[in-house]
Amino acid sequence: MTANRCLTYVSVSHVGAGWVQGCVSILEAFPRDVLRPTLVLPRTFRPIAPTVNVTEALPRPLPLRYASSFVQPALSYRFRRALSTADPQKTIAYFWPTAPTSLVRHARKLGFLTVREMINPTSRTTKTILDEAYDRLDLQGSERRQITDEKITDQQNELQLFDYIVSCNARVEASLIEGGVESQRILRSSFGWSPARLARSSGEQNRQGFRALFVGGETVRKGVPQLIAAWRKSGVVGELLIVGDIQASIRSLLAPDLEKSDIRLIKYESDLGSLYKSADVFVFPSLAEGDPQVTYEAAGCGLPVIATPMGSAQIIRDGVNGLVVGPYDIDGLAEAISRLARSPELRRRLGQQAAKDALDFTYDKIGKRRAAILSGLLPACTGRAAAANGA
Repeated sequence: MTANRCLTYVSVSHVGAGWVQGCVSILEAFPRDVLRPTLVLPRTFRPIAPTVNVTEALPRPLPLRYASSFVQPALSYRFRRALSTADPQKTIAYFWPTAPTSLVRHARKLGFLTVREMINPTSRTTKTILDEAYDRLDLQGSERRQITDEKITDQQNELQLFDYIVSCNARVEASLIEGGVESQRILRSSFGWSPARLARSSGEQNRQGFRALFVGGETVRKGVPQLIAAWRKSGVVGELLIVGDIQASIRSLLAPDLEKSDIRLIKYESDLGSLYKSADVFVFPSLAEGDPQVTYEAAGCGLPVIATPMGSAQIIRDGVNGLVVGPYDIDGLAEAISRLARSPELRRRLGQQAAKDALDFTYDKIGKRRAAILSGLLPACTGRAAAANGA
C-alpha cells in the first residue's frame, strides 16, 4: 500500500534558521509509512534529511541574488508539476506563508485537500498590537506601516481558501476566529526544538556574574523597550545580553541605555546553543508571537524563562518552569528578573523542570504528531477528489 503524500510549499530558501528551519524539522520527522513529504522551495543551503524529497525551484548555477524576479513563477511552476503527478485522494497540499492564491485555487480545483500553516497571529491582530506598542513609545516605524488595511483584507480572504489552518497556539487560534475562520477548520499543533542542533554547543566555563539573555529581531514587537526598562529598574548587577538587530526607528530612543556597559548587543549569532548554556535566565517579553522556537530552545537548555503569555509558547507555566508576566508590566518584569538573580536555587528548580518539559516538544515528536493530524484528514477529501477527476 502506497503511503500518503504531503506536498509542501515554502516561499523562502532554507538557510538553517527561522520558520523555514521549523518547517524542515517537522517534515524530517514525518514517518514515511504515514506521510511522505515533498518540499518545494527556492533553494536549500543546509542539508535536509533524505526522508524529505526536496525540489529546488531555482537552478543551482544561477546566483540567488540575481533570481529574485524568477522565484515566484519558478516556485509555482514546480509546485504545479508536483500536483500534476500526485493522487488527490492520497495527497495533502500544505502551504506555508506566503503562497499565491492562484496556486491554492489550482490545488483545490484538482481536488487536493489544502492546509495552511499559521506561524503568527493574523495581520489584523498583529496590527492592533503594534499600533498600541508604537503609540506607547510615541513612534512610527516601518514594521507598523507594513501592515495595511488592504493586507489585512487580503489575508482574511486568503484564509477562506483553505480547508484547514494549522494554529500553533491558543492566541493564534483566537486571532483566526476573530478574523472569521470557523473553529472546525483550525488544527491545533505547535512548534518545538531540536536537541541535536544545540548538543555540540558549550557555555563560557569561566564566566562570572548573572547573565540574562534575550534572542529575537523586530525590537518593538518582541518587547525589547520593556525589557531594557525592566533591567534598569531591577537593579541587578550583571549583564543583559540582547541578540538581534535594533530597529532604526527605535535605536535613538534606546541609545542612552544601550551605551551602558551592563547591556551588550550581538547583531547575529549562529551558535545560539553556546549563549543559552552561558546564561542564567532567558527573558522573552514578546507582544506578538506565534510559537517561538527560542523559548523551547532556552527551556531545553535548562534555562528558567521569564516571558509574557505571547512569549511563553506552549511550555512555560508560571512558578513551575518559569515566570509569566503581563505585556508592558515593567514592574512585574523587573521583579521577576530580580527574583531569579537573587535565588540560584529557584533558577535551578525552574530550569530543571523547563528542561524536562521541553522533551515533549522536540521536533521528532512534533513531526510525528503533525503527520498523524494531517494524514487523518485525507479520508474526508475522497469525494472532492473524485468529483475533480470526473468520477
